Amino acid sequence: MCSVWIQFNSIKELYSFIDIIDQYPGNYEIVSGPYVVSAKSLMSLLSLDLSRPFHLVITSDDSDEILRKIQPFISHE
Repeated sequence: MCSVWIQFNSIKELYSFIDIIDQYPGNYEIVSGPYVVSAKSLMSLLSLDLSRPFHLVITSDDSDEILRKIQPFISHE
């Protein structure tokens, strides 16, 4: 299990992120304040405030590879 902060600058980035994590088995949760939603669910993600960074929790055997692929979305602030 690992976690990172991610942020999306556009809806297109959100779609790209979901396309990447859909390729890997595992559990992906977005934590935003009191809310915890599936990171693979477009509708759930669209219900959140996309202008703020999200805490992504990854539970997958492929977490190192996934982190490399989602690098453009990782927030460094």
